[in-house]
Amino acid sequence: MDMEFGSFEEFWAALGRLYDANVKNTEEIGELRASIGELRASIDELRGSLVDTVTGLRDSTANLANAVEKLHKVADAHERRLDRHEITIEAILEDLRRHREGRSPQ
Repeated sequence: MDMEFGSFEEFWAALGRLYDANVKNTEEIGELRASIGELRASIDELRGSLVDTVTGLRDSTANLANAVEKLHKVADAHERRLDRHEITIEAILEDLRRHREGRSPQ
């Protein structure tokens, strides 16, 4: 790049503008580095939050599965009791029917 200056003052003014631009670039680079640092901290915080959320969801899912299993066992126990009651009621009704027919229960 060929630069020609008509006078020392033009050269000095151009050098001053170059210096100002360099100072501004250096400040902006510092601001960008600070911003990058803040972003990294934010990302780390989000990762921690995500890990906590995933851990909480995993624990909640395990607790829910455990509760469902317990409820299933309770439902099975009630079904077995109901089946026994139904068998008993059927036997009683059969005895009543035989009694009405005049036959003795066996």
